[in-house]
Amino acid sequence: MAEVQQLRVQEAVDAMVKSVERENIRKMQGLMFRCSANCCEDNQASMQQVHQCIERCHAPLAQAQALVTSELERFQVRNGSEFSSP
Repeated sequence: MAEVQQLRVQEAVDAMVKSVERENIRKMQGLMFRCSANCCEDNQASMQQVHQCIERCHAPLAQAQALVTSELERFQVRNGSEFSSP
């Protein structure tokens, strides 16, 4: 019985992660790549300025990915003990 519950929870979590990736992360990736390409278009910028610009473009995506990872880990810690008992 617990195994069936655990499987249902895992399937729900997997579906949620796929949805977040499809609807949010991919859009953020597109924005990041377009932003980074724009950084490279600036012929007056130094190599360091271009690098810093690209890092600024990547920051929101990195923060979002870190948040998703952190929340998944917290969920596993909170719910792992419920499903590990026979």
